[in-house]
Amino acid sequence: MRDPNCLFCQIIAGDKPGEKVWENEAFLAITNKYPQAPVHLLVMPKEHESKKELAAGVTKDNFWDKIMGAVFEVVRLKNLDQTGYKLVNNGAGYNHFDHEHIHILGGTKEEPAGKT
Repeated sequence: MRDPNCLFCQIIAGDKPGEKVWENEAFLAITNKYPQAPVHLLVMPKEHESKKELAAGVTKDNFWDKIMGAVFEVVRLKNLDQTGYKLVNNGAGYNHFDHEHIHILGGTKEEPAGKT
């Protein structure tokens, strides 16, 4: 299910622009419009998965295993497994969107100072 008011759902549907880096049938990776590192990507499910529900323990079909599998596909695609990377998953009070997503940051050893 997609949420018509969700920016990430709109990007996935092609209704809003987003620079696609990788995708499969269940997940999409895009570049972050406001990068906090030389490489700053977002990996998200194509279906609207609510951060609030996932934080409350509502998970489906090994969601976390699957999204982490997608994350590591992107890490390898971008050779970040060779150069270094950081994963960030913001929670309550730190996330701008309820649509679950994971940040991949790379290309520098500098700490992005919590701006993800």
